[in-house]
Amino acid sequence: MFSAFLSSVDRSKLPYMVHDDHSKPKDLLLLLDQETLPFDQFARLLSPSARPLLPYLQRKAHEKTLQQFGQTMQLYVPFYLSNECTNQCTYCGFNENLHIKRKTLSSEEQAAGFSCLRSLGFDHILLLTGEAPLVAGSDYLEKSIRLAKTYFNQVSLEIFPCDTPEYARLAASGASGLSLYQETYQEGAYGEAHPHGPKNNYTYRLDSADRALSAGFKKMGLGCLLGLSDWRLDIALCVLHMVYLQKKYWRAELSMSFPRLRANQQRYPVSDHDLHQIICAVRIFLPTINLVLSTRESSSLRDTLIHSGITMISAGSKTNPGGYSDIVSSSQFDISDH
Repeated sequence: MFSAFLSSVDRSKLPYMVHDDHSKPKDLLLLLDQETLPFDQFARLLSPSARPLLPYLQRKAHEKTLQQFGQTMQLYVPFYLSNECTNQCTYCGFNENLHIKRKTLSSEEQAAGFSCLRSLGFDHILLLTGEAPLVAGSDYLEKSIRLAKTYFNQVSLEIFPCDTPEYARLAASGASGLSLYQETYQEGAYGEAHPHGPKNNYTYRLDSADRALSAGFKKMGLGCLLGLSDWRLDIALCVLHMVYLQKKYWRAELSMSFPRLRANQQRYPVSDHDLHQIICAVRIFLPTINLVLSTRESSSLRDTLIHSGITMISAGSKTNPGGYSDIVSSSQFDISDH
């Protein structure tokens, strides 16, 4: 399990590597000439010293993207099944304590939304829920997956963490991919952001990718919510998680996402330049995985980042249950790319 692996890693030097202001730009440029980078050298590409080198990072990231993926872009569409939740995440629109319009879609309502999206040409759908197993648990999800498979070739999930038998059941129902974001890899900050509810269990969430991949999922997406805590440390630890999965589950198709809190929600600011630097550095270090951008970001920034390593984007997104068929319910967050 990744939690055991992480506890065995000496992380004492990591803060210095990602925050080092003493590297010379010419030394960092030499890193871009290497075919592969060790993890400690990748971490230096996240440092403030690498900020002025963004044009060079972008050029290298674009080159590696073309080598691996060509000029292609995968599209997927998120579909919220339910906004019921028993968590109290401080940043989330589905927080249990918020007085919002709650909704869990029936099979008939799901079918109406699926039909609408299929008519637009989408063939990859991502089903999402809050964490309310009594309302939208495994039985509900299994039924929803089977229904979605009658419309779409690829069905992925972004749901609450499950035990291995539950994951096996969902994979057997037709779900091939799972996105599961740790939000932040720094345990203290994680506890502050998730004060109450089942999501408060940091280690259980940390090991969810292991359970899902061992249970039969073929695709796994990782990420952290940028702005919750020190983004340089979070990205470095998320990449370390990705390296672990690549070695242990080498048949799996892996991806990494970069969701970012809105500026007024960020405890640790993440600028557009920072996000650009992150994506370029990750692409240079991990040239074979999909890098994902959501509609949290503006269309103008999206148009820049698709030339810097992004290979998957969501499109036409609605973040409330029934949004594609005009059902009234509350959204998880506001999108920026319309």
